[in-house]
Amino acid sequence: MIAKERKPPRKLLQTEAILRRLQPPNHPKRPTIEQDLKKRKAGYNGEKAVDYHLSFLTDKKYMIFNDLKLPLAPDYFQIDSLLVTPHYSLPIEIKNIAGTLTIDPEFNQLSKHYQGIETGYPDPITQAKRQMLFLQKWFYNNKLPCPPIEFLVAFSNPSTILRMASGHRLIPPYDKMIHAQNLVSEISKLNTKYNGEENEIIDLKKTKRLLLNQHQEHHYSSILTTYQLQEADLIKGVLCDQCTKVMTRMTGTWFCPHCLHSSKTAHLQAIDDYFLLIKPTITNRELRDFLLLPSRRTAATILQSLNMNGSKKGVFYTQSF
Repeated sequence: MIAKERKPPRKLLQTEAILRRLQPPNHPKRPTIEQDLKKRKAGYNGEKAVDYHLSFLTDKKYMIFNDLKLPLAPDYFQIDSLLVTPHYSLPIEIKNIAGTLTIDPEFNQLSKHYQGIETGYPDPITQAKRQMLFLQKWFYNNKLPCPPIEFLVAFSNPSTILRMASGHRLIPPYDKMIHAQNLVSEISKLNTKYNGEENEIIDLKKTKRLLLNQHQEHHYSSILTTYQLQEADLIKGVLCDQCTKVMTRMTGTWFCPHCLHSSKTAHLQAIDDYFLLIKPTITNRELRDFLLLPSRRTAATILQSLNMNGSKKGVFYTQSF
């Protein structure tokens, strides 16, 4: 059972939004941003590929939490996917890396060989074990019985080749590195391993409630600052979803003078772009400025029609996630 769905990462949505609005078309930052978007999409698609394999776990004894961010003073820790059963829990570290991957236990390093280029990465086993220890501490801090905690590192790209460095055999814990398509079979082994438990160790309802209540959404961060851009680098207005040109407002409808497409809801994407790119609050004046709306009344009507949280005096609105 999916207890927490996976959403597209905010950084991915911000990157898509900035490319929609970056001007001019040959802006010198565009190639860098396009490359970053490619990486972020690959990472998200890799996570979704793992979600597909976990979707076969339909028994009610399974609870799956995707993209968790939990408090652990003085900061937080993140888990790509967490499987919770009555007898054990399983954090899963997801990797989407193409090529031939060689793990060197002596140096705690992963090396990627792809298209003649060698790249080094941190040892994913070390990362996964750290997440396991953080989760263990989270159970203790919340006064929950700490269950056995296993871990897996799942490689989502089926073409990835995994191998040990010369002179090393595949021994624990490096046998925890698997291809995503083997997740269900590995979980079946864990079910057999913990099948002898007489009583349930984990209170699934209480654990679910605490995990969901304590999960922290990622805080707003300025993507413009990341790329050293200004608002002047962005195209303002409601963009046509057919030709991407700026639309005009005509009696309750957005009309594109370039391709003649019309829409009553085209402003929704523009408002999402504002929250992704500018800041997490918006006023009537700011809405008019970003959507190129001359009418204060029209802007007020749009704001009131949206599911947003308004201030006491209605001065500004924040997006409801």
